[in-house]
Amino acid sequence: MGRNLHTLIRDLQRRKARERRGLVVAEGLRLVEDALESNARVVGVLAADDVAGGTAADLLGRAAGRGALTQVAPRREFDQIADTETPSGVLAVVEWEPLGLGALTPADGCLLVLDGVQDPGNVGTMIRTAHALGASGTVALDRTADVRNPKVVRGAMGALFRHPVAVAELDAFAAWAERGRYAIWLAVQDGTPAARADRPPRVALVLGSEGHGVRAAWSERAHRRVSVPMRAGAESLNAAVAAGILLYELTRASR
Repeated sequence: MGRNLHTLIRDLQRRKARERRGLVVAEGLRLVEDALESNARVVGVLAADDVAGGTAADLLGRAAGRGALTQVAPRREFDQIADTETPSGVLAVVEWEPLGLGALTPADGCLLVLDGVQDPGNVGTMIRTAHALGASGTVALDRTADVRNPKVVRGAMGALFRHPVAVAELDAFAAWAERGRYAIWLAVQDGTPAARADRPPRVALVLGSEGHGVRAAWSERAHRRVSVPMRAGAESLNAAVAAGILLYELTRASR
């Protein structure tokens, strides 16, 4: 049983395996606890032997009580299959898949759209921020990092299991947004300051890749271009930081 869990975790290091199995790896004490407290199905929990009798003991017990596989491994063996540089000693395999557009319900408020954001840490942080600020969901378009990537899961810090996350192709999403009566707002460097823009009931805020911004295909579809006012000569903001500021402004009225 334990060896099968080890094999599964190693297999989930591959994107195709994560997609095929509909599973993600949640690593770290806090993240495993978040998974157990959510409605997600926890398939298994693996702990290093030096924490299994202490900090991870409660998590192992709770996981077993929910019918999950549990296993304790020597620390050296655990570190070999962990994804982090300094593993905390516990990880979980969780059943989770992003939504399709058909399962995403249009709603008033702000929807975050990631157009080619390639850094998985940024993607995770943006999902976490969208959840914290009350966005109605997050859509990862093609060319965006795999939302099942372990770095995305860690960056989202449990929000992945509580916040609607969907994946879609650009054209399909644009058609869905039009049917749902969303205004498409693009995050750019020279747009209207977000704090001064009149927000309609439904906004899809599109942020592009760290190096190239949003794709040209959005140009004719956009209703407004918004930005974060910055001091002259300042370097552009990290994508996740920009998303946080813009989401804060766009969700202010609903909080």
